[in-house]
Amino acid sequence: MVPLSDRTVREALHDLRWRTEEMLADGPEAVVVEVSGLTRLSSATVAALLWAKRRCTSRGVRLLLTDPDDALAGQLHRAGLDTVWDIQTGATPHLKGPRA
Repeated sequence: MVPLSDRTVREALHDLRWRTEEMLADGPEAVVVEVSGLTRLSSATVAALLWAKRRCTSRGVRLLLTDPDDALAGQLHRAGLDTVWDIQTGATPHLKGPRA
């Protein structure tokens, strides 16, 4: 799981980009990005998440965004990004197999 927040987004995106292959090597069911700490989407955040989505999709792994607040969920919907990523509200899911 990769947590994103407004305070740590730069470091977390760097971590996501550099660790994606490592996370995917474990054969997870999904790479989970917990976004409850984000209040806005920057272009860098969107670009990194789209890149991660492509990497995950190429390995047959879901990229799951969890716990957006109402404002962020609205931004994702208005931008049409809710059709790009699997987005789950509520508690972070328990997935079978190794977690990323």
